[in-house]
Amino acid sequence: MTALQWIVVALVSFGLEIATAGFWFMWLGIAGLIVAILTFIGLMTSLSVQFLVFALCSLVLIIFTRPLLLKFIHVKDTHSNMDAIIGRIGIVTLPISPLQFGQVKVNGEIWTASAEMDLAVGQRVKVTAVDGVKLRVEPDGPIFPAP
Repeated sequence: MTALQWIVVALVSFGLEIATAGFWFMWLGIAGLIVAILTFIGLMTSLSVQFLVFALCSLVLIIFTRPLLLKFIHVKDTHSNMDAIIGRIGIVTLPISPLQFGQVKVNGEIWTASAEMDLAVGQRVKVTAVDGVKLRVEPDGPIFPAP
């Protein structure tokens, strides 16, 4: 293969990297450029040697440099506000029963909620989980039977 063909291999690899953003094809592109340079200056004329150097360069780059790159560009996972609401205390604003959703007010916002027991309006509840856009709640404190 000629140096120009290896440059095309590199450009296609870089294009695939842009499309996938997984940091796999970038190393193939760099290896393609290395082989293109070595072929251009005349150090490699045999196709089998070119493929061998391409494969070795790709393997070395993937094994040794990809983990370093991923460590440097790793973005911290940001938890959503949904995770922050677990453990908060709220007040039942619409009665909740095991078979019917109700509503609770938590942090000044009204949420649809479910529970494993009947909960009356005005009762304090604790958020135990978030299921989609609904809260799972349980009573906060002792439950007194209605008079």
